[in-house]
Amino acid sequence: MAEVDLENLIFSAPRRDADVELTVKRSRFIGSVRMALSADEAGAAIKAFPALYPKANHHCWAYRVGISSPLEHSSDAGEPAGTAGRPILGMIKRHCLDNTLVVVTRYFGGIKLGVRGLIDAYGEAAELAVNEAGAVEMQYYNALSLTCGYDYSKTLLTSLKKWGFDEGRADVSYGEDVEASLEVPLALRREISPQLEEMRARGLLSKLEWGEEPFVRERWPNKG
Repeated sequence: MAEVDLENLIFSAPRRDADVELTVKRSRFIGSVRMALSADEAGAAIKAFPALYPKANHHCWAYRVGISSPLEHSSDAGEPAGTAGRPILGMIKRHCLDNTLVVVTRYFGGIKLGVRGLIDAYGEAAELAVNEAGAVEMQYYNALSLTCGYDYSKTLLTSLKKWGFDEGRADVSYGEDVEASLEVPLALRREISPQLEEMRARGLLSKLEWGEEPFVRERWPNKG
């Protein structure tokens, strides 16, 4: 399997967690959306739902994780085959979401819905939840910590602003030295790293430290 290029990877995912409710013929459906970056992460989230809704009759789910070759799984969780997991997965795919888990919890209301009724109810609950969560483009970042003396702070802050780290994108603190904490898109890291290394070699920076593990944040639309 080819290694995923995280530097240039952009994907569509839920903007936020969401939980919505729908009642169909006295059955209560709760659609829940979560972002999940792997099958293990999705599985851990699925296991939490029986504790959240301990008296529910079913916790049906579907997820789509990965980008280049997405892994898709779904479960009817005791409902008739094909009536729950498949329509939930269909909603994830219809909205072109990646790295997304949708769980629909059902409290049975005493009236059977039939196969078509179940398909419609689970699909509607999933769609309501996906719409409530919204969608956003995501990409991978690295944390960056910088420190310099006050003599060089203007040079550092001017460089950060040039790279797009204006107010709100850089956490700058003033103590014994000037410290800046940033979240840098991996693609931008390649661009600014040589300039930062040059600044450190010239003695302008006393600390230049990148975080080891990349993490996901909303896509930075431009570099400033």
